[in-house]
Amino acid sequence: MRRVHPQDLRPGQAIATLRGVTLPDGSSSTLSIADGRIIAPPDAPLAPAVAAIAEREVEATGWLLLPPAADLHAHIDKAYTWSAAGEPEGSLEDAVACWRAFGSAVTEERIARNARRQLDAALRAGVTAVRTHVNYHEGVDPLRGIRAVLEAREDYRGLVDVQVVAMHDQFRDTGMIREAIALGIDLIGAAPHLSTDPHGEIDRAVTLAEEMGIGVDLHTDETLDPESLDLLHLARRTADWPEEITRSAGHCVSLAVQPPDRLAAVLDAAAEARVSIITNPLTNLYLQGWEHPVATPRALPPLAAILDAGVVLAAGGDNVQDPFNPLGNGDMVHVAAALVLAGHLAPRRAWDVVARGRELLGLGAAAGTVGDDADMILVRAASVAEALAERAPDRIVVRRGRVVATRLTASDAVPVSTRKEVAL
Repeated sequence: MRRVHPQDLRPGQAIATLRGVTLPDGSSSTLSIADGRIIAPPDAPLAPAVAAIAEREVEATGWLLLPPAADLHAHIDKAYTWSAAGEPEGSLEDAVACWRAFGSAVTEERIARNARRQLDAALRAGVTAVRTHVNYHEGVDPLRGIRAVLEAREDYRGLVDVQVVAMHDQFRDTGMIREAIALGIDLIGAAPHLSTDPHGEIDRAVTLAEEMGIGVDLHTDETLDPESLDLLHLARRTADWPEEITRSAGHCVSLAVQPPDRLAAVLDAAAEARVSIITNPLTNLYLQGWEHPVATPRALPPLAAILDAGVVLAAGGDNVQDPFNPLGNGDMVHVAAALVLAGHLAPRRAWDVVARGRELLGLGAAAGTVGDDADMILVRAASVAEALAERAPDRIVVRRGRVVATRLTASDAVPVSTRKEVAL
């Protein structure tokens, strides 16, 4: 069996054994892979003859295994439109107005092209699961974006698991929402806090979901207004749902400005109702707080309090270079770093949040333990903190034991002794 180093791996190659790889807890381990799963290492009594079932033994000393990232809140139908939309800047309300004015000109072909571009970038970054919200687009044929994204979902099957949320507003009639459901979307979405009747919009989405047997993922309380607590209504409305039906609340920014007693009560209700919260630090740090030029609030929900309350917390990259965030890139390493810097989570806890989304999409465990899916990101780092600090420039993305993408710096091509000379 051929022994190689991670930087020698190429897409399509299978891995039999990882020797000396560092796990997130800092320990070093040797892992073997068969049939897409982690099995007992080769020196264990129950290990099969792995040389016969895979191609390469990888000498992974100096490389860290991270559970693969899950982007639980994306907008791949809007991706890469910031320049075309006039390079706008401003608050959430400004971005919404810009998109409504610009969105009617976006064709299905452009949506499909940009959606695939974002999924390509996500895969190279180690994001192997994406839940994307898709608008009913302005102008003729409001379902064109949903169709384009559903096609991309099929194209990336086996590489990136894509879950599609059709996101209506108060102006979309229920008949059109039913049409979207019939196309094959996974979840119903909405942004109740932008409606004139937030609770009515929550009730409409939940009622439709109940009728159609699917779940909801709602943009919730994306505001620094402490009076906005739609999360509490969503929790009460879905408290009797079966455990396996999705009910997620994205953003939940207003939790950041609640007094402790009210915060505790809302989080208790969310935990009891099994409502998951999806935090989106990069976009919310950009969109919220424009009205506070000094002492600007961080516009992130209290992450540690959410976790301590027993609420399932995941994270999203949200907007990628569109009117809602000119600098988004869908790289969950950057999102995890923001959870540390702005959200005050420890690095390992931040990556746990980024990886937790796999569970919400119904995917198997991928923590590098025996029996787990052999899905992982190999990064050249000694610890999770180092990986986040340096933004993990070297990455090998693995699905079911097979390399599906690589992203390497030029350091492998330039010997250390000549780097200074090359730079000069």
